[in-house]
Amino acid sequence: IITKMEQAFQNYERVTREAWTNLLAVLEAEREILAFERRDLEEARRALELDRATMAAEIAPEEVMVVRPSDRVLLDVGGKRFETTRNILTTAQTLAPGSVLGQHEGRLQADGYIFINRNGEMFQYILDFLRAYSMGDGHAAFAIHELPETQLAAMLHELDYYGLE
Repeated sequence: IITKMEQAFQNYERVTREAWTNLLAVLEAEREILAFERRDLEEARRALELDRATMAAEIAPEEVMVVRPSDRVLLDVGGKRFETTRNILTTAQTLAPGSVLGQHEGRLQADGYIFINRNGEMFQYILDFLRAYSMGDGHAAFAIHELPETQLAAMLHELDYYGLE
């Protein structure tokens, strides 16, 4: 009886070891599969991030061109009407923190335009400069520098008023 019990116990130990070995082999195989899938997912994630960055770079110029109604600013400068964006006027604030361009909110007329009692002809050059400068144009002030002397004197007066020396 003891030999049969010993044999049964040995058989139980052998079967348990085999089951344990099989279980460890399955576990290792699953671990390798998961590691492979993880590498695939990381590659896919990097590819998606690259695609996202590429797409963002492609649409960035279009996003700059899309103006939300709340960002649109209507200006009446000396009777000449302009449309621009808060972003452009913020450029003026960045160039000259004392600039009065962002300080005309209280002069909103019934038609939605902000009235600025200044020279509208000169303001056209200033607004063109701000638009070009905000897009990174290193020659943004070219048109202003090329004004005839008589107009340049008036422009300097306007630039001083707007805090954009």
